[in-house]
Amino acid sequence: MTSPTAHSTGLPPAQPTISASDNSYSTIYQAAGDINLHQRPTLPTFPVTDSEIKAVRRAWVKITPANTPLTTADQILKLLREDEPIVVISGPPGTGKTAAALRALTDFALQRSAPDSARGRLHLRHVLPDWDGPDSDLLPREPGRGYILDVAGETWSDPPAAARQILGHADTLRHRGSCLIVITGAANWPSGHDPQMGRIAITAEAPRGDLVLERHLNVLYPDPDKIGWLASHDGKDSGGLTDLLRPDMPPGEAAGRAVALSRIDATRPDALSRARDAMTGWQHLVAATFADTEGSADDRALLLAAIVLDGNSSTDVLKAARTLLQQDEHRAITDILTAPALATRLEKVQAKVEAQRVSFDHLPGYPDAVLRYVWRQLSDAQQPLLDWIQKLTTPKGPAAPRIDALAGLLADLAVAEHDLKPLDITQAWAQAGSPGQRAAATMLATAAQHPTLGSEVRARLRTWASNPPEGTATVTAVACQGEFASLYPRQALTCLRWVLDRPRHDQAVTEAAQALRTMASNLHLLPKVWDAVTAWRSGPAQGERGHRAGRRAFIALLTPQADPSPAPLLLANALTDPATADDLAAGWCAVLEEPAFDEPAETLLTDWAQAVADAALDRQAVIRILDRVIDQHLMTGPMAAFLMGREGHAHTPAAVIDLRKHLMISYRRAGTTPAPEPHEADPPETPTAPKPAPRAPTLRQPDPLATHPHALADAAPSLNGLGRESA
Repeated sequence: MTSPTAHSTGLPPAQPTISASDNSYSTIYQAAGDINLHQRPTLPTFPVTDSEIKAVRRAWVKITPANTPLTTADQILKLLREDEPIVVISGPPGTGKTAAALRALTDFALQRSAPDSARGRLHLRHVLPDWDGPDSDLLPREPGRGYILDVAGETWSDPPAAARQILGHADTLRHRGSCLIVITGAANWPSGHDPQMGRIAITAEAPRGDLVLERHLNVLYPDPDKIGWLASHDGKDSGGLTDLLRPDMPPGEAAGRAVALSRIDATRPDALSRARDAMTGWQHLVAATFADTEGSADDRALLLAAIVLDGNSSTDVLKAARTLLQQDEHRAITDILTAPALATRLEKVQAKVEAQRVSFDHLPGYPDAVLRYVWRQLSDAQQPLLDWIQKLTTPKGPAAPRIDALAGLLADLAVAEHDLKPLDITQAWAQAGSPGQRAAATMLATAAQHPTLGSEVRARLRTWASNPPEGTATVTAVACQGEFASLYPRQALTCLRWVLDRPRHDQAVTEAAQALRTMASNLHLLPKVWDAVTAWRSGPAQGERGHRAGRRAFIALLTPQADPSPAPLLLANALTDPATADDLAAGWCAVLEEPAFDEPAETLLTDWAQAVADAALDRQAVIRILDRVIDQHLMTGPMAAFLMGREGHAHTPAAVIDLRKHLMISYRRAGTTPAPEPHEADPPETPTAPKPAPRAPTLRQPDPLATHPHALADAAPSLNGLGRESA
């Protein structure tokens, strides 16, 4: 018995009946208001869905394929009742470990919700292992939670140490009335040498797959006609689907088959035939097609070409098939005239031809089944197949418009076969420009969420992020712009730091900046992003790898014109949170200290001025932050150029002049309490004593502004005229 996992569906839209939304950061979010930017975030969690709970409550199977009682969930429940806060389920894939965990947790939650229980309700949540390795400080610890953490696909260099990190979280969970069920593989949890680890580790047994399918179809998707397909009379096949039911069918596969059967219209004349195909994944039809074409490389190549160019003309399909076979397009006229008609050959391989357009719309799922058959049964063709698809999907190739669809097909193939090789094509796509890079990013981001392959795919993304080729780094950055970053924000941030640290500001850096802004636009991810960016700023010293990432990230987040931009929220938060104000001032100082960032720093100052004029940024917050920055960087090139103007630049935007005036007023009020926000009608005041001398001003040589004989001869008095510069 199993239920759909969130690894394949992403964040679920609905709340479960035995769960509630989690206030993960203990913060009330308000429009342009407070947000806790300084709490160390734990691993991301999301609620168990209604459909998962319904499956384990209403369609539970208690019998194994050997017809013995299934006790996995009962063993878990027993330990939870004994106040064991962490329980580990191990075992191979396909044994229904997640479903057993959910069954036990829902039983436990119902007991805690009983009127005579003093424990309170238990809210169920999945935890994603968004870490480089187990760390007890990162494990969630909200009160009244029942967590499920699936690490079956993780590879640990030191399993005992990893297990101790997880088990070390037990007391925290116990004191908060929470519990954690850890799902592991057969090899990545130690056993036999530690009594405590052995006591809480349970080896899962699978339920009978045929009963899972029957129960799901009968209870979750009831339809009298379909129920009859699974019935037998006097132990004999009724002519339905009973011959396809297997006790050893993996529970996940059984649940998926029930969903497929539920989508078939039972009133159609060919409903039973379609049901058989859905049950077998078109295996019989594919096997029959390859049997009919045995010995005919032309027909099999035509089938593969029709799949890759689904929706194209039959002529394009024929050319692609000849490309696969490396045949000359100019065939002898005798061969052409004696060959079967092209439409006949296409229909022989189950393709449908209408108005010269070839498609498999009438057989949904058939192309996937063909690719799986070729991958398994004709394994020597794997690399030639990938090389051929790569050639067809070049920017001017006939399959270029279908590159996104092909990325989906190959990602599904990798997941179905538990094989990373179909993903190798992303290396070539990464160098093929924007369409190929985005297709590769989508393909890897999808596979990165898979419970088994995900760990290796995420490692590939990190490797690509840290390597020199621009194409592969760009793919990683694009992959971090979507759901992958929402599910695995820490790993996405690790990738983005590598990309943002590249020596040259190339396309990869541009995409990484966009990914960072996209992540920060999510209020639940903003604390993680801001924590990471402030840490990058205080990372390696200048000249060492890592110093560029923090500065580029700061500029990316604080650019108000970018879409999206968290700059307004960060500036508004700085008015009420001194720590945020400190981080913003320190970020500016870090940018201004690096000569390579003079131009983007000056551009950002101008953007802030314009955003203040447009009321997109809070003027008071901007003045408070820049006032602190000026105190240290009055004589630094970009700040001096912003305040004084550059020689030879006749035009200064009105927004810049206006912000200079307000900064001048604030600067002249140094040594007093923070000045109220000035008004346009405020008359100029008699200059007061300037602030104390700047702390270690970063005057650099050569600097045209700093070396100008009159530019900074007397810094404080020269501020008198800043607000009167003519536009």
